[in-house]
Amino acid sequence: MMYQARPPRWVIPACAPIYITDLREQDLTILTLVSFAVVLLIFGGSYQLKVDQTIQYHVCFFHLRVLGSKLHPEDIHKIVFKDAGWGKPAGTIKRKRGLPIRVMNFNSVEVLAELKCFAERHQIRVEERKYYRTVYDQKMNKEKQRA
Repeated sequence: MMYQARPPRWVIPACAPIYITDLREQDLTILTLVSFAVVLLIFGGSYQLKVDQTIQYHVCFFHLRVLGSKLHPEDIHKIVFKDAGWGKPAGTIKRKRGLPIRVMNFNSVEVLAELKCFAERHQIRVEERKYYRTVYDQKMNKEKQRA
């Protein structure tokens, strides 16, 4: 199953004062353009993750794949599960070479369970940090109540 995630949207209201002042002055500044680019990236950006025999990770911009990688089990050093603050369970896939991949803000926490099964199936080292299990269980219960 392909899981979807989007970046947090809290930045968008923070840019509103910049737009309002520029509209009043009828002037276009560099700050306006930069903030508009950030809002566009946030609205258009999304991530996809698929776990089967390999881990496929894609970064999309308005549903067009911009960047993607396919990780084989032998490319992964370890997977670290932790809480990312305020009830958000997260996982980090540490590669042997290259930058780590952060797994958070996905539409379901089942992706983390699948990631853990993948690690156990391929004998990849797993670390669970303090409070991860509590946050994960709370999030899973919320998802079950919504369904």
